[in-house]
Amino acid sequence: MYDEETPVLIVGGGLAGLSGALFLSHHGVPVLLVERRGGSMVHPRARSINPRSMELFRQVGLAGAIEENRSYSSHSESILFRARTLSGPERFRSPLDPPSTIGEITPAEWAPIDQDRLEAVLRDAALERGARVRFGTELVGLEQDGDGVTALLRERESGEERRVRAAYLVAADGNRSRIRRWEGIGTHGKGTLGHTLTFVFEADLSGPLRGRRLGVCHLDRPRTGTVLLQHDGERRWVFSTPYSPEDGESPEEFGDDRCTALVREAVGVPDLRVRVVPQMEDGTRVLGYELAARAADRLRSGRVLLVGDSAHVMPPTGAFGASTGIADAHNLAWKLAAVLRGEAGPALLDTYEQERLPVAELTVEQALAQLHGRTAERGGEESPFVAYDYYATVFGYRYVSAAVVGGPGGELPPALHPAELDGSPGTRAPHVAIGVAGQRRSVLDLFGERFVLLAGERADGWADGVRGVAARSGVPVGVHRVGADLHDPDGAFATAYRLDARGAVLVRPDGFVAWRADGPAEAPEAVLDGVMRRVLCATGA
Repeated sequence: MYDEETPVLIVGGGLAGLSGALFLSHHGVPVLLVERRGGSMVHPRARSINPRSMELFRQVGLAGAIEENRSYSSHSESILFRARTLSGPERFRSPLDPPSTIGEITPAEWAPIDQDRLEAVLRDAALERGARVRFGTELVGLEQDGDGVTALLRERESGEERRVRAAYLVAADGNRSRIRRWEGIGTHGKGTLGHTLTFVFEADLSGPLRGRRLGVCHLDRPRTGTVLLQHDGERRWVFSTPYSPEDGESPEEFGDDRCTALVREAVGVPDLRVRVVPQMEDGTRVLGYELAARAADRLRSGRVLLVGDSAHVMPPTGAFGASTGIADAHNLAWKLAAVLRGEAGPALLDTYEQERLPVAELTVEQALAQLHGRTAERGGEESPFVAYDYYATVFGYRYVSAAVVGGPGGELPPALHPAELDGSPGTRAPHVAIGVAGQRRSVLDLFGERFVLLAGERADGWADGVRGVAARSGVPVGVHRVGADLHDPDGAFATAYRLDARGAVLVRPDGFVAWRADGPAEAPEAVLDGVMRRVLCATGA
């Protein structure tokens, strides 16, 4: 007997877990999320999310809420990359938002929002869509069989335990993932690179700032690698500096007096008044973090699937980590929904690992390349990794899996610049502005809930064929045809997708191209029936 049942249980209430709850609820899947912490942290952690993540949140209508919760750091003008102290002379400064052509490749922008604020937005949105979210609840036992997962949950305050049965469990329990260890999944990569301790403090830094609006300050005192992050106006800041557990140092040794001394040395004001602010609900002020680069050996163990930091950990250089976990959750959500609704075979979930593990490995390498690039500027060793354009890493990777049919032959680089994306199978469908129902919109706004067929002006056979497949299979497919409801007077859409007037492109619910046809076929419905079966890993495909 079970105390509770749910199709999906998510363990971990950080960005990846909450995003998973939101995306699953968006697809109509009931979900229960549990988080051992009693509430949100004061520490902002991630300071922004990249445009690809914003594309995903646009699909579920969150762009406005995220914009309303912009962090104070969005008012900053510059990143102070190097200085000995905040009060001292600058060695190098860069603009926070250098000139960009990002609008040519996406309708979304960078979103300067602190992780604690974003988590609150995601939690509220998931709850509004029917998800159940329980903080202060931890997973203490786990068993799985061929039909599902049995989890033993404990409420931390009362000690009450409940047995919950789920069809699938999503492990979003962080880089020290207990679930990953329980499932016997190892990791690979560079491993531990160092350790940092962080705390939040309040102080009047208006004097040392001298009118400068700085979001991130890289300082040499008290230790090289010290960082000050603006948190909430000029008074609240995050302090981060390296420490050495191997030499016996621990966060517990850093009391308020020692933290105050560190801040004074970094700022360069010996008598600065400093107040250290608790970060956790239990009053914890100082936290230690491992700086690491690794990926899990597997992302699936039966009915357990890893997302976010439980699946991969990378240095903060490049701000890849949070957004990679969000993309994990987005990729997995539509697949779980399709399997649970009976539209897809269970093997579709194997494609989660096939697609996301190579992306995790690539992104870890790119974060390392950026880290090595910064140390090389200070006289360190050159990076052993090839550095790709930032937006190639974010937008330009290609999926190769059973959920993709066809694709370009030959060797391709791991990531292409988004301007090179052309609607090839396995790649993100390109952004292009088109006319839809009399409004100028991004074609990306058509994706997110179901499969979509984009058909050329004379591709009636493909449009009619996919409607027949959808009607017979019960799998929803949206159909949009140039000249009917897609208006492309200057041919920008056809050019971006290399789409012949008689061709078609099938886009998955996650916005990645599943298949394309460059011309007509004698039996389009039969062709599309086979394509949909293959993409969904359906029996008999």
